[in-house]
Amino acid sequence: MVVHIDRGLTPRVSDPPHVLRRGAHDQILGLLMLAVAVLLLLMPMATQVGPKDAQINEMLVGLVVAFTAGWRIYRGGSLRSDAVVGLAGVWLLVSPFVLDAQNTAVHTADRMLAIVAGGVLIVLSVASALLWRLDRKRTRQPVTRGTTAQTANAAATRPSPAATSRRRRKA
Repeated sequence: MVVHIDRGLTPRVSDPPHVLRRGAHDQILGLLMLAVAVLLLLMPMATQVGPKDAQINEMLVGLVVAFTAGWRIYRGGSLRSDAVVGLAGVWLLVSPFVLDAQNTAVHTADRMLAIVAGGVLIVLSVASALLWRLDRKRTRQPVTRGTTAQTANAAATRPSPAATSRRRRKA
């Protein structure tokens, strides 16, 4: 079925819940990931306080997340993009402690930004993966062995095997 909109033909969406879940998965969560990436990119440049090692780390992770979130918004997300964002979030959570262990100075504000942004990225990637899994589960058509209306109609119009064998014997 097509809908006439503005003198053009637009196909009607066959499964609106699937489209809403895909929109939430790709667009909304992608925009939230992009917002965290922009925060990671801009905060080290805006504050200019503390050691540069942690700020460079945050900017590199912010670039990775920004490109991944932009790709997700533009082309659609997958489990691969969720994994990349999740791993970036785990690295942000662990990086202040790893950088401290290497005698690299980490400013308190950088540490808090990394921990909060890493936690948010992990939560967003887990929510995105669960939403993707839910969408995949609901769009699969279950195979039922019972009779449906179509199979019952097809069985009623088809001759029985016994009637077919009787015809063969007569011929």
